[in-house]
Amino acid sequence: MTRSDLLKKMFQSYRNGDHTGFSAAAQQVIDDERKKNHVILANELERLLSNGAVARPLHSGNLRPLPKAREDAPLLRLEEPSRSFQELVLKPETRKNLLQVVSEFRSGSVLHAHAMRPRSHLLFVGPPGCGKSVTAEAIAMELGLPLAKVHLATVVSSYLGETSRNLEAIFRFCEQGSWVLLFDEFDALAKERSDRAEHGELKRVVTAFLQLLDGFHGPSMVIATTNHPALLDEAVWRRFDEVVAFPLPTEEEIEKVLEIKLRSVRIRFAKNGVAHRLKGLSHADIEAVCHDALRQAILDGRNTVELQQMMRGLSRMKNRWKTIRSFRG
Repeated sequence: MTRSDLLKKMFQSYRNGDHTGFSAAAQQVIDDERKKNHVILANELERLLSNGAVARPLHSGNLRPLPKAREDAPLLRLEEPSRSFQELVLKPETRKNLLQVVSEFRSGSVLHAHAMRPRSHLLFVGPPGCGKSVTAEAIAMELGLPLAKVHLATVVSSYLGETSRNLEAIFRFCEQGSWVLLFDEFDALAKERSDRAEHGELKRVVTAFLQLLDGFHGPSMVIATTNHPALLDEAVWRRFDEVVAFPLPTEEEIEKVLEIKLRSVRIRFAKNGVAHRLKGLSHADIEAVCHDALRQAILDGRNTVELQQMMRGLSRMKNRWKTIRSFRG
């Protein structure tokens, strides 16, 4: 069926209220775009067709085998994103900036036509549990792309030169498709090369990564996260289009986290009072406190969360960190 026939079929189905016929014709248009290697457009059309959900399963299509290390272990793990921007509590300027980055990436072909490229190399910095990784997942969902998570434990090898070869295999793989490539705990790869405590092999790894990132022109977004930005090599910072900070949440932001995480039940406590008590915790710790309270409510057969349950969850969180600190010295 020609493109014009497909479009006619889509409009006729829409006019007649034939949802099945409209979806079938639209899917044919999407498949046609994918065959033309217009991957980003195809993914975006598919996301719109499925009302925001990522509809294309990872195992569909003609996927190449994942790159592997010497020990035959995969260097990447592919995931369908499940977190959206609606679930994140971000500072307004951060949310606005990231959504602009997403918009630029979608319009990459327009920018390329003017000898420019969209911002596609992002560095997220901040304390553990403050939303860096889940924001990368939300960006992947917004773009309708799979999330490709790097297995650092597999990438970093004791064999001379093997780590650099593993990194090259990852970038070559991602050049052949469209992904959100995530380097979590990035400081393990990109430590300051002037540090005398680091051996020559790691310094060569940093140099190799910088060269690979400079030469990477695939239709993918690269996101790196770190809890220890002071450890990063100075040259690394300049290779990223955007550096986004993820600080601990304010009391106002904690209230928003409580609303989102406890939206399935009735809240019988003053959010501002609880937010004050939770100040200093990360988003992930606050989420854990909420989940603890929810479990208690479910086991008690209640559809409400009260102050007592929240304080019990907070107490458990504090005891957990006390235990961790005792082992870490």
